[in-house]
Amino acid sequence: MNVKLVVEYEGTHYHGWQAQAGTPTVEAALRDAIVGLTGESPVLTAAGRTDAGVHALGQVVNFKLEQPFPVEQLPGALNARLAPDIAVRHAEAVDDSFNARYSARARHYAYRIRQALPRGAYQRQYAWGLKDTLDVAAMQAAGDRLTGTHDFAAFGRSPRPGGHTVRRVHEITISSAGDWITIAVAADAFLYGMVRRIAGALVDVGSRKQTLDWIDALLAGSTHGLRLAPPQGLVQVAVEY
Repeated sequence: MNVKLVVEYEGTHYHGWQAQAGTPTVEAALRDAIVGLTGESPVLTAAGRTDAGVHALGQVVNFKLEQPFPVEQLPGALNARLAPDIAVRHAEAVDDSFNARYSARARHYAYRIRQALPRGAYQRQYAWGLKDTLDVAAMQAAGDRLTGTHDFAAFGRSPRPGGHTVRRVHEITISSAGDWITIAVAADAFLYGMVRRIAGALVDVGSRKQTLDWIDALLAGSTHGLRLAPPQGLVQVAVEY
């Protein structure tokens, strides 16, 4: 039986999604819960491997169970075995051909910023706190330059050794409400660190440290001045199939 889960997690205390020896990860915690519940230790496939400190509202995971299990009971049973910062929101049996990673058509991320902030305490683990006041229109113009099909080699590396770095960004939208700014990014797929580097680039344009010509240079392969935004502002929102 091929099982699809939609999982939400608060990534502050985890070293990302992917299981690693000697450090807590979301994948390891979820697998331990599945083992404790079913007695099986399946291979888990996720739509995306989030970095340490990154959060998720709609991470999609699939795995195969050899023995039958009432799928409708999985969320409650797994949540009873998981820490409060990981929650299974939905479970269903899917066709054997479904793969959480390779069947995905689009992935949606959001990056939150709190601007004009000398020192922040509230929601500091969910946003990048900045002293600068950002030019949202300039950030949107930079986001528009990044929309479309480009070689994003400057923005990250492929999940596969030697894999290509061309990706199609469907949309980048910057919205603001008071001191809060949200960068929403949708793409067919992402490179490792790509959304955080996009956020870093848009912030540097919004704070007038860089220009739109610099964005063009990044798309041409330059990495000069490009930085990785902090992980805590990033959340994986949803995956489309």
